[in-house]
Parts: sequence; C-alpha cells; structure tokens
Amino acid sequence: MLDKENIQSAKSTLSNSNRNNDKKIIKVSEKERIEIFKKTTNFLSNYPRIRAILIKPKEKTPFEPEWQKKNNYPVTSKIVLNHFLNGGNWGTMHPSGMSCEIDGDTPEIRKAALSLGDTTEWNTGTPGHYCELFIIKDEPVGNIPLVNGAYIRGKGGQNVAPGSIHPNGNIYGGTYLHLVPPVEVTKEKLLEVFKPYIIGKEKLSKKPENTNSKPINPDSLTMKGLVDVTGFKQSGSKYQGAHPVHGSSTGTNFVVDFELNEWHCFRHGTGGGPLQWIAVATGVINCSESVPGKIKGDLFWKVIAAAHNKYGLSYEKLSAALGGDQNGKQKE
Repeated sequence: MLDKENIQSAKSTLSNSNRNNDKKIIKVSEKERIEIFKKTTNFLSNYPRIRAILIKPKEKTPFEPEWQKKNNYPVTSKIVLNHFLNGGNWGTMHPSGMSCEIDGDTPEIRKAALSLGDTTEWNTGTPGHYCELFIIKDEPVGNIPLVNGAYIRGKGGQNVAPGSIHPNGNIYGGTYLHLVPPVEVTKEKLLEVFKPYIIGKEKLSKKPENTNSKPINPDSLTMKGLVDVTGFKQSGSKYQGAHPVHGSSTGTNFVVDFELNEWHCFRHGTGGGPLQWIAVATGVINCSESVPGKIKGDLFWKVIAAAHNKYGLSYEKLSAALGGDQNGKQKE
C-alpha cells in the first residue's frame, strides 16, 4: 500500500540504488492511482505557472486542439479531475516557459538534472525513466532536444503526469514520486548542465517586443507609464477621459491618478492599480471584473504572462514589481 500520509516517498520510498536501477513493474490499485493524482495536483497547485492538459486513456499526447494556447487548465480544475476519474490521462505543460521538465530517460541525463539539486521528480511509464521539474528564474525556456529522444520540455512542450497510465500499463509516479519543491535555476545554468546532451536547437517563440509607446521600468511599474493620457483633461495629478479599452459615450468615464497610482472606471464602478490595469488592458479580465481580491493565485500569473508578452520584460522583475513572488503568489 502507498503511504497515505506521505506519498513523496510512496511505495516508492526507494534506496539510492533502487532509485537509479528501478526496473521492476509494480502494480498500483485504482485507489492508489487516484491518490497519486490528488497528491500531485495539490502539490503543483503551489506553482500556478504549471498547467494541466487532457490526454486520452493510456496515451501520451493531448487530444484537445490549441492546448498550448487555450485548452489548458489549473492543475486542480474540476475538468481535469473529472477527466482523470473517468479513466483519462493528464499531463503538465509550461505556457510561460518559466518552468520546464526534463526527460530523465538515461542515467546520464538524470544525473545531470539532479546535479542541480533535490527537485520534484517521478517515474515515467518506462522502467528506469524519470521526469524532473524545475522553475526558471529569469527568462523562458523552450523545447530542446537531447540525446536518445529525450527533451528539455519548456514552453510549448508537455509531459504525462503522475497517476496516468502508460500504454504498457505502468503508472506514472507509481514507483517513485518525490514531491519536494522544484529547484529554481537560471536558464544559463540549465543549459550549461545539459550542454553535453543537447543535439538540436531550442524551439521557442521570439521574445516579445515592447508595444508600449513609453519606456517601462520593471522595478516600479506605475500608471503613468502604462496609460497614455493624450487628450485627457488634467486636474492636479488626475487625468480624465475615455476608457482606453472599452471607450466611452461621454468621453469622461475613466480617470487615472498618477500620484495615487490608481485608476477608476465610472461605467463599471471598478478600478485598481497597475496590476489590475494590465489585467484589463491585456484582456485577462474584463473591466467589470476589476474588483478587490480578484487577481490572485493562478490569475495573478496569467497577468504576469500577459505583461511579459506586452512589454517584453522578465517574469521575475514583473512579478516583483506587481506585488508577487516568483511562484505567482501575491505577497502579504
């Protein structure tokens, strides 16, 4: 039976030698498989940048169209849970590229991954193969081919996740599930460690360009740098005019106060600061949704990703400037 209190070591609490030479197929009951899934999703919910995708039973690739852009979900989504409970597999993916997984399919690649530190890891469906999870600190990582068909899987990539059933019948995470905080690493350090095993070019979309007309200071994002008040009426530190996103029939439904670093929409009775404005301006939320306490958890990280795409700034600096930590959690 799996240790119900600590699946981190599971039936899976292996010695170092077993960890490196695990070739046995261990049967896992349906109850244990569900427990593996729930423990994993609960753990990964602490890292909102990591998203979940749906995979057909005993298969390895997502079946929903546009899963890289649209059809992906928070790991604790009921959509994912219901799909899994109905026999489906699931996977993890990294839409921002600020996290990645390594196909630890050879002892050498796995050794390189673990040289970065004790990180989140689980067995895959093939005996002796593993998957290691990392958080990227500075800039996005794409998909990078390694020897023997392995990959560094970042933005645009995906892996089958614990609790899923491999085509051969084995359970991902069924023999080893190590749920410790993922190691945080710079992209440069990651590539340095895997340099001997890289056999192809990184596949990653081009770095977004700053489409804002004014320079943006990532260390102190302000409404002054985010809103163009050309044509607005000024009264002290306040500027009033038409809402820059949904417009105005009167031309006066929006006011921004540069001194207070706040904005307000009279049509919806909503407002906020730079974080809320970026969420509205990039379409992450509607203006009518910009109420206190709205942007937190996974939604916070979506705003950070949208800000990155719009302004071309690093996730780390944006998160710090907008009041969160590197995992997308808002600071107290």
